[in-house]
Amino acid sequence: MLWMLTVITALVLAVIALMIKDISKPPTVASPAALSASVPATRHATPSVAPRPTSSALPRAAPSASPASAARKTPKRTRKIADAGSGLSYRLLSSPWRRGCPDSLTTPMFSWSAGERAVAGTVSGGPWYGDACSGLLQQQFQYAGPGDLEPTAMSLAGAVDPAYYSGLEHYRTLEDSSAMLVSGHQAWEVRFQISYPNASAQGLAFGSEAGAVVVVDRGAGQAPAVFYASVPSNLGSSEVSTLVGSLRLST
Repeated sequence: MLWMLTVITALVLAVIALMIKDISKPPTVASPAALSASVPATRHATPSVAPRPTSSALPRAAPSASPASAARKTPKRTRKIADAGSGLSYRLLSSPWRRGCPDSLTTPMFSWSAGERAVAGTVSGGPWYGDACSGLLQQQFQYAGPGDLEPTAMSLAGAVDPAYYSGLEHYRTLEDSSAMLVSGHQAWEVRFQISYPNASAQGLAFGSEAGAVVVVDRGAGQAPAVFYASVPSNLGSSEVSTLVGSLRLST
């Protein structure tokens, strides 16, 4: 038994000796190569950027109109009355104006080939129109050339009074008589005002009308063109100036 105890003691001492020897070894130092392989060098981080979408993935924005393109918009066309009979053309006023000269304005003294009209009210159960009409000068009025423009226009202005306004109590005031040009052709305009002193008693929706007669020379051997307009105040008497200012003559 003694010998076994001796053997065990010797083995224990040998193990202790080996442990002391291992602890006494100097520590192992890692080489630079090993450090660089295991721990990457630290850098200033670059902010991550999301991948740019391809052109097919980008939403397509609706093209916006530039100021220049907006300015190039096609302007609204002005509506016209074109009278093939007299060669005159003029503006067609906006609603309630409609194409067509009232049939009631055609008389043995006046013949109109085109025009426009708007109802201004009712007189004796029938419509009273604002109107603008054109045609050729009738043979009842003498005309020998541009020198007759003024007297012819004055004669026409005098003739429309009993022909068109006699159904109502009224009086006429001459406002202007002057030369003008229509598409380079000599012309004469007479402006007048029709007033209704008892408008309310006559059941009128207007108290006055602005009127004009224009005679346009069309050249030697041709009857002059005639334009007549009369616009009650409730339709806007200033439209007479608009109509006269829009007159053109085709040749």
